[in-house]
Amino acid sequence: MTRHHLVSHPNNKIEHTPFTSEEEAAANVKQAAWEAGAPARAAAEVQNNRRTAYQSEADHLHLEEERGEIPAGTWLSKVNEIKTRYPKSE
Repeated sequence: MTRHHLVSHPNNKIEHTPFTSEEEAAANVKQAAWEAGAPARAAAEVQNNRRTAYQSEADHLHLEEERGEIPAGTWLSKVNEIKTRYPKSE
């Protein structure tokens, strides 16, 4: 697939100019680097989603459980639910 630049001209005309072979090679390197980083980005997203869910859904349950306001195991059930909702990839 050939990539193109969009070039705007003063007369409001837009022209598609193909990449040179050097630009194409550089774009391929950037694409490969992006794809190689996908697992790390996915892991960071899972971690962020879990952190947000723990803070909003589970943290208060831990304190309530320690004070005896809710049944034992409620907090751990919520933590496991969040882990199931946002699984880590293997």
